[in-house]
Amino acid sequence: IVFLGVGLYDNNIWIISFMTGALIVTISVLSVHVYSILVPKPVLVLNEDGLRDMTTFPRIGDIPWEDIDEIYTAKILKKKSIYIKLEDTEKLYSRLPWLSRFFIKVNTPKNADPVVINLSKTDENIDEVLDILKAYYTNYKTFTKGGER
Repeated sequence: IVFLGVGLYDNNIWIISFMTGALIVTISVLSVHVYSILVPKPVLVLNEDGLRDMTTFPRIGDIPWEDIDEIYTAKILKKKSIYIKLEDTEKLYSRLPWLSRFFIKVNTPKNADPVVINLSKTDENIDEVLDILKAYYTNYKTFTKGGER
């Protein structure tokens, strides 16, 4: 009816444009969500060089072991998560796009570190993951740095 020339198209072009844009955005978001369900990726990858954090939005990505100062758990905003204290937070921010940097700064509580390992969408136990992270970090400090920081 809208496109049959009954005058609705000419008078409401901005509504039609908005609805078309909203439909395109909705379909895009749904397709990305369905793809992420069908093709799952690991949320946390550990190796000898560091870790890759894919648990939060925006994605932080690779963090070398040498940039990490401490790994700990904390309960902030009624949610227990793993936090990673970096030696130089500005170094992390400098390698991220400005929009990611903005989202991280806005979404990080005042007394918290910006790198959060959020396991709420997994079945993993936070304490077990913390133990594994600390084991990798200790292994790095022991064998790469000679046990000293």
